[in-house]
Amino acid sequence: MTGFADDPHHAEDLHAWHVLSPLLDAGGYLPWGTGAMRPAGLVLVCNEIMYANRTTIVECGSGVSTIVLARLLRQRGAGTLVALEHDAAWAERVADLLRREELHEHARVVHAPLEGDPPWYATAALAGLPEAVDLLIVDGPPAYAAGEELRRAPALAHFEPRLAPGATVVLDDLARPGERAVLAGWEAQTPWRFRVEESAGVAFGSRS
Repeated sequence: MTGFADDPHHAEDLHAWHVLSPLLDAGGYLPWGTGAMRPAGLVLVCNEIMYANRTTIVECGSGVSTIVLARLLRQRGAGTLVALEHDAAWAERVADLLRREELHEHARVVHAPLEGDPPWYATAALAGLPEAVDLLIVDGPPAYAAGEELRRAPALAHFEPRLAPGATVVLDDLARPGERAVLAGWEAQTPWRFRVEESAGVAFGSRS
């Protein structure tokens, strides 16, 4: 994969790539870019779905992970995923990939433009999300540009009312200072506690 040679955790990602191969080979080419969740993190999310029997999943952001997780849900024959995407063109592209693979019964993409200050997904777009979410994946909105590092901070407060007892929250991109600050804020202000998987760049949280 492009960029692995510069990644200090490339060995973990290469191993994860092989672990994911049954899901990656289950359909056509997937447009894996720099914004996608690392393979090592995606394996841990797949394990969470399988081991903890997660069936009602919401993902902030969409892309390769959406397709791979939809394939996993189809393979196991249970569960649904809703991905929120602020970019209309990208939302349609991911939705088209789901349709082409007939994964629409397991996953769907909701175009949710950003609004407000600080910007967050439009309220109208969130109205149709499922209740009793047992897995929330926070990999959006984009938070890499200067001044946008804390964009994902509202996620926990916004979704708390929809999170089922025993739910897990996953925060991606823990290699970045912004996400570390978001995580510290969540732990300081809420009863949620997180386990950071350094080699995969993700954190898994549950209510204490």
